[in-house]
Amino acid sequence: MSDTVLRQWAMLRMVPRSPSKISTLQIMNNLAEQGFTISQRSIQRDLDKFSVPFPLECDDMSKPFGWSWRKDSPTIDIPGMDSHTALAFYLAEQHLEPILPRETVKKLKPHFLTAKNILNEISGSVGTNTWANKVRVIRQGPDLSTPEVDSDVQEQVYTALLHNHKLEIQYKKRGAKQTKTYTISPLGLVLKNGIFYIPCTVFDYEDVRLMTLHRIKEAKATDNMIAVPKGFDLDAYIQSGELSFLIGDKINLKANIGKHVAHHLSERKLSPKQTLKDNGDGTFLLQATVNDTSELRFWLRGYDEQIEVLEPKELRDDLYRSAQAQIKKYEASQG
Repeated sequence: MSDTVLRQWAMLRMVPRSPSKISTLQIMNNLAEQGFTISQRSIQRDLDKFSVPFPLECDDMSKPFGWSWRKDSPTIDIPGMDSHTALAFYLAEQHLEPILPRETVKKLKPHFLTAKNILNEISGSVGTNTWANKVRVIRQGPDLSTPEVDSDVQEQVYTALLHNHKLEIQYKKRGAKQTKTYTISPLGLVLKNGIFYIPCTVFDYEDVRLMTLHRIKEAKATDNMIAVPKGFDLDAYIQSGELSFLIGDKINLKANIGKHVAHHLSERKLSPKQTLKDNGDGTFLLQATVNDTSELRFWLRGYDEQIEVLEPKELRDDLYRSAQAQIKKYEASQG
């Protein structure tokens, strides 16, 4: 490959997408850093020539003049995007767009468009429906609506997370009638079952608390750096069970379960060292070390008679009381 082609390739990669722009002087200096010596006039001629086959445009309304790719132009990749990459971008657009910053989504839009075009071309060439009619991602349980999040609040929160800055927020707790003002240090963002959780510290306290993004009514990123508690790690925080609403320490769960639950847990284990033993009567003995959380208890109640907790006794007693209370409600409604 000639030096001219390499230089032109490098030059085209420097040109940003509109509304950003780059001047020929900036391009010349950048090329010089890469070992290419060329005049501004030659760069201008090259760009003028490439603006015919490519969606390049020059902003000559204000100085310094600047070049950019048109805002709505598709991406030009070398090598081009293959079908597997196109499918990945299609799925990313469908399921990651809600959690990405708006500016990031804007940057990715050309890639999303290219992916759609590639998948549509493949579908058209083989006479089949598009991927859009073939691929779905669904959640377990009822199809609950997702809480609405103010777009400006989301942008401020993402900006603060990106730059490690504190946030001034107006937060409305569950059941509260009025918002309260807090200064928080956001430590992460976790999407779980359609809800965004923000582990954070509040004011100058070091204990980590959980706030939900949809309950933030106003937010403004500050210039002050966040205060990270010593030893905090987001993955360790999640593994601790805090996002499953921890009740106590880890427990050694022992239960008799039905075969359908056993089949389910044989594929999706409660814990790495989980064991299942056939009792020989259509049930299985389950043993697993798990976090004692509200979500665990909710999950156990959801299987009704298909699960009988044997140990620990405190958990068994709690489920027994819950079952008795439920029975009384049904008996009372029967008259």
